[in-house]
Amino acid sequence: MLDSQQLRAFVSVADHGSVTRAADAMHLTQSAVSAQIRRLEEQLGCRVFDRTTRSLQLTAQGSVLLSYARSILNLQQQAVSRLAAPRHAPATLRLGCSEGFPSGWLFAALAGFRQRRPDVHVEITCGISTVLAKQVRQRSLDLMVGTVCDAGSDTETLWMEPLVWAFSTKALLDPDAPAPLAFLSEPCPFREAALASLAGHGTTNWQVVLTAQGSGALVAAAAAGLAITVLTPSGMPPILRSIPPGSFLPPLPPARFVIQRAEGSAAPKPLAALVDEVREACFRWRGAHAGALDA
Repeated sequence: MLDSQQLRAFVSVADHGSVTRAADAMHLTQSAVSAQIRRLEEQLGCRVFDRTTRSLQLTAQGSVLLSYARSILNLQQQAVSRLAAPRHAPATLRLGCSEGFPSGWLFAALAGFRQRRPDVHVEITCGISTVLAKQVRQRSLDLMVGTVCDAGSDTETLWMEPLVWAFSTKALLDPDAPAPLAFLSEPCPFREAALASLAGHGTTNWQVVLTAQGSGALVAAAAAGLAITVLTPSGMPPILRSIPPGSFLPPLPPARFVIQRAEGSAAPKPLAALVDEVREACFRWRGAHAGALDA
């Protein structure tokens, strides 16, 4: 019978291309990993790696084994997760994610959380942050991760970015014509911030040409040259460009990316674990994109 520790060491060496890097990833010594590979080869009666002083390559037999090894380890993990899962009903956490939030890293974090915590069921609702924040205060949501302009005392700020006027990289604007604007429907914090800035600076040469229920329509309208919308740099795709404030539109306030949790949750420990997961994933994502977002 193939030993799972030996298979895990074999897959790690194959993935990392070296015993040294595999040992670091597995938090083992090089000699321990080498011993696992050696015992695996002895059991199979063939070499799984061709080794030289400069390289390590899979043999033909090793290539065949790699596919089986991955399947065996995956099935083993699935069996453990299924059989070790609690028999009582999982705790349910209701999470809100606001429109326009850079949610790729968030959804990846939630996928990882679901695998590690089969005892917790997370229900996700996407919508306008103002509405989601109200639902958190009413305890119909346990947690909100979203973008606001005015953060309350019950929120934790993850990071801040400037709001920008966004428009097509290819279309041209007529500075003498009313600026065509597109917003999400009320009560959208970006809409409120933009209208307040327009009023505060006495800007009157504008008109709303599109009100949408989702941020996808705003991006599509801006990319087509139909309208100018309001975004954050992290939420702006390459097909759009920012319009410098002061040309014919006023500057905008910053946006805050926040976590807001409900008081008196029925599952405080799972909620705290989920908040930690989201916070740590955010910091990793911010670290990987710091240069691009701060440029």
